[in-house]
This record gives sequence, structure tokens and C-alpha cells, in this order.
Amino acid sequence: MTSTRSDYSFSYWTLLIVLAVLGLWAHAGESVVSIAFGGAVMSFGLYRDHKRRSTLRQREDGVYVWIEWHGGERRSFCDPTEDWDSEGDGDGGD
Repeated sequence: MTSTRSDYSFSYWTLLIVLAVLGLWAHAGESVVSIAFGGAVMSFGLYRDHKRRSTLRQREDGVYVWIEWHGGERRSFCDPTEDWDSEGDGDGGD
């Protein structure tokens, strides 16, 4: 299989950004529960993206294969990174 691994992965800069956001929430007077929940949501999103991108491969027949966060294998005929990069913008990827 051909690797299509991108440079988008978990790094210390990513960790610093998450900690900075949580610090700003704490400084703004948010409750401990909301800060912990927000940290958990952000951490899960980072883990999910890292897992997908670090396992993305293209087989000889052109099919893209990757492993999701729960261990399940996924396949696609087109490059899934375009969909992953446009996730969550709320406008349908326009």
C-alpha cells in the first residue's frame, strides 16, 4: 500500500493551543465542569483526526483505507482528507 500520510498530526503546538483555550475559559470564569467537558471534546477531536490521518493508505487498486478511532477500517474511492478538512464548518463544505 502507498502511504498518503499527511503532516497533520498531534504535536506539542496542538497541546499548547488546547491548554491556552482552556486557560482562557478558566480566566473568563467558566465552571470547572464546562472546562473539563470542553477539554475532553477537544482532546477527542484531536485524537480522532490523528488516528485517521496517521493510518490513511492508498492500495494498489486506488482505494483509500484508514482506521477510525474505534478500530474499525474504512474505505473510500476518493481522497477522504478533503471531507475531513471541511468537517464542522456548518455550510455544507461550500
